[in-house]
Amino acid sequence: MPHAPLVSPGPPLTADQRRRYARQLSLDQVGDLGQRRLAVARVLMIGAGGLGSPVLTALAAAGVGTIGIVDSDSVEVSNLHRQTIYSMADLAQPKAEAAAAALRAHNPLIEVVAHQTRLTAANVLELVDDYDIVVDGTDNFATRHLAHDAAARLHKPYVWGSVLRFDGLVTTFWVDGPRGGTRLADLFPSTPGPDEAETCAMAGVLGSVCASIGSMMATETLKLIVGFGEPLFGRLLVHDGLDASWREVPYSGSAPTPSDAADAPSADAEPAENADGEDAAAEDGPAAAVTRDTSHSQVPGHSHPAAAPEPGPGSGTPEEIDSEELAALLAARAAGTADFVLVDIREPWERDIVAIDGSALVPMAQLLTESARQVLEPDSRVILYCHHGTRSEYARGVLLDNGWSDVTHLAGGIDDWVRRIEPAKPRY
Repeated sequence: MPHAPLVSPGPPLTADQRRRYARQLSLDQVGDLGQRRLAVARVLMIGAGGLGSPVLTALAAAGVGTIGIVDSDSVEVSNLHRQTIYSMADLAQPKAEAAAAALRAHNPLIEVVAHQTRLTAANVLELVDDYDIVVDGTDNFATRHLAHDAAARLHKPYVWGSVLRFDGLVTTFWVDGPRGGTRLADLFPSTPGPDEAETCAMAGVLGSVCASIGSMMATETLKLIVGFGEPLFGRLLVHDGLDASWREVPYSGSAPTPSDAADAPSADAEPAENADGEDAAAEDGPAAAVTRDTSHSQVPGHSHPAAAPEPGPGSGTPEEIDSEELAALLAARAAGTADFVLVDIREPWERDIVAIDGSALVPMAQLLTESARQVLEPDSRVILYCHHGTRSEYARGVLLDNGWSDVTHLAGGIDDWVRRIEPAKPRY
């Protein structure tokens, strides 16, 4: 369906711009007005790796006026088969700086800003706020949640892609999009633990598949800026490089209103240092439908079933409880018939937004400190919660490995709690 351009047009094009973008200007869907929109657009690329390389080169060539690059890694020789923005001369150089230099050399008419930093909950809002669109080519769900949730809070479109082996996925999330908008959680309602997901380092990836998926991500970005075509809202594009197929898998948005859209970044796990664009993704939810829709057993966003766990600490304790079960336990505790410690492992700024009454704050980084032991003693029953459930699931394993024996966590985190138990409380 037609959509409004995201960016207002800038000043008249210069003679240099007209010469450089002549073949693009000749497209009716772009034209003079569209090129002027591109010239003042600001796009933030998170991850200058296998996906970031084709996205960045395409956006720079198209004349996107300001491109920001977020990456904390340095160039390694094993990157070069798929991260085509780099050369041998860039080895050991910071990726963000090297990629920025390559784009400036290719197109001196644009501005490129290198953010040689790790994306964290402390800096994500400031970074995203300075741009019109977020494009995510990272390889882990912790960073994806950070980037997506910040974009949602600031009402920015979020273009996402992933690759693994010969396969790739592309879609666009936007809380202000049609039919109530779409979010990352609509496609991946649950995320894997760190030991459940594959990455390209384990499974491998064909470099040309990165180029295919990155090109589609760049096209999505240009469509949003200029206002042509039909973006991938509620549609997951699935590419199988082995049989040269492209399939579309629909998924439904949760139809939030702008006022209750995700309003802050989530940091459901510490982001991985490498933001390379090769996927580590969920094993269940809508991604399973994608797997059934293809002729191969694996696509990005789908990992091998985890092996049955060995009996150990916590084996007699449920791994997770849902919001209704927690509500019943809290009522029982208030009545004196249950005894447990409910622990909020989020950051203080998250707790300032919303919290579950009767919980104690122990940020995840402090779980194993002596002060934390005064709140959750190793012989006590402990229930953990975070934003979406990923951090608390991980923290459960940490505690079990360090002397605790009765630990569970809240599936879906406080986001699920507010949806189902206390809908009058704010969501973020």
